Amino acid sequence: MQLVSFVSLIGAASLATSQATTPNGTVTGAMGDAKPIKNNPVGEAWVATFDGSQGIKGTITAVGWTVGVNYTIDITGLPEGKGPFNYHVHAKALPPNGTCADTGAHLDSYVRGQEPPCTASLPATCEVGDLSGKYGKVDAPAAKKTFNDPYSALDKIMLGYIGERAIVFHDASSARIACANLVKKASDGHGHGH
Repeated sequence: MQLVSFVSLIGAASLATSQATTPNGTVTGAMGDAKPIKNNPVGEAWVATFDGSQGIKGTITAVGWTVGVNYTIDITGLPEGKGPFNYHVHAKALPPNGTCADTGAHLDSYVRGQEPPCTASLPATCEVGDLSGKYGKVDAPAAKKTFNDPYSALDKIMLGYIGERAIVFHDASSARIACANLVKKASDGHGHGH
């Protein structure tokens, strides 16, 4: 009986600490705001390739920078009338023969949660994987966009590690409409990928 009560208490405490509120009333993660990543391997590139099998074709490239990661989105085939579209780094990779549902939730290294939606003007308070929340949604039929996310990491031991995870596009209803894994590009020996 005492064990059940203790377990219930721990569960309730976990729920109560899943978010924090900053002095100005902004929701942030239970572990505080995301921290800028300053030790990424500069020039290391990871690419999510959307092959058109889900209607969307193109790439999202993530390249290590002195602070965070530089992202380039170059996508076509976004379905008309279904946007605007969110895009996120999810916690898991798309398994072989899997579906976008198998990629888990958004990458949320600081335990923030999706609700309330993140405030784009305060990106450190957002889920690390909520790229569209921080840098804007995209719309049909195509999107070309670049931005730097200081909270994305390319080192496995860092919070915010994006490697070997999936990027997922969601339509306006939040349905997962396309996903692709971030795959490390081979280096040419000069710190640049092929």
